[in-house]
Amino acid sequence: MSNHIDREFLVSLASALVRINTENPPGRELEAASFLAERLADLGIKSTVDRLDGARANAVCILEAGEGGPTLLFNSHLDTVPVGERDGWQVEPLGGYIKDGRLYGRGSADAKGSIAAMAASLKALVDARDRIRGRVVLAAVADEEVASKGTKALLSKHGRFDFAVVGEPTGLRVCTAHKGRLELRVRIRGRPAHASMPQEGVNAILAAAFYCSELERMADSLSRVEGHPLVGKPTLAVTMISGGIKPNVIPDECVLTIDRRLIPGETPEEAKIPFEELASKMMAEGRCTEFSVSIVQYHRATEVNPSEPIARAALEAVSKVLKVKAEPYGLPAYTDLGWIVAAGTPGVVLGPGELSQAHAYNESVAISELEAAAEIYYRIALSLLGS
Repeated sequence: MSNHIDREFLVSLASALVRINTENPPGRELEAASFLAERLADLGIKSTVDRLDGARANAVCILEAGEGGPTLLFNSHLDTVPVGERDGWQVEPLGGYIKDGRLYGRGSADAKGSIAAMAASLKALVDARDRIRGRVVLAAVADEEVASKGTKALLSKHGRFDFAVVGEPTGLRVCTAHKGRLELRVRIRGRPAHASMPQEGVNAILAAAFYCSELERMADSLSRVEGHPLVGKPTLAVTMISGGIKPNVIPDECVLTIDRRLIPGETPEEAKIPFEELASKMMAEGRCTEFSVSIVQYHRATEVNPSEPIARAALEAVSKVLKVKAEPYGLPAYTDLGWIVAAGTPGVVLGPGELSQAHAYNESVAISELEAAAEIYYRIALSLLGS
């Protein structure tokens, strides 16, 4: 597909990264970060491994191309979700196998394919160093799948960049906006009693059931708001429930986990209010004895103006490589771009693979998309850093 991209380097690197287990939890990116840093150091690219804690690490690889130019960040993540039940896979999930033009395995689409394509673009840029001025930084980070510790550590150490591209499976669409995620824990307290005398207690599970039914009404209300032109409407879902200590005891506690997807402009504090108001209503009605709503995790929703230079460069590169008219796109999932934009760096999300492949059994990505992604990343760098 491209005269610039070393296909053998790209495919072998992507396959090798898939074979390195980086499941999160527990999170063990050190081996993959070290491997990537060594491969790029062999190309003459300044490469370091930034240790976080235990086996957690980022690989930070910097291509210097003259003084005074801007800095372009390529960011993607080394960690993957767990493989899950092996019986659900038709291929070895950590085998890195290539079949019928596709690379298979956990992380192939989300997001080791993006990392390999970014690395291949850096290899091509080494040969084009006289055509650019500035720096290209490839940060392959830890912990995107849980708490974004890797990107937060990167930003703490390096500050802001001039432009950023975050590699995630977008089907090579240029995402200028994506949703955020708010994880809430709702703890409902009742009063225990012998199960033969339920009237003597306050059943926390029944209270939780009422709360869930009210959440269904709340979700329906969210489905009727105007929403965002690219990412759509906010959503909520009850995703976990735990309650009871013994079959013959009226449960005095039940805990719910709620996934609330945010659209650009929503804050976690504002989104939390309706859940607390519903809790107060239940307390006033005597349905429970105690209630708490707490934020467990928060990932930012984000939006970048399509007129930003990084967005224009990305849209132009995709249009030329894929021979289509690329338009701004919205991603329903969250990414580390939220933290990068919050730190002052405009960016887009763009990478090979489809989101439907992420976290799924038999995850895979087309080799042709890896090649196209590498060429697109290469062209973005030439556009923004071209001397």
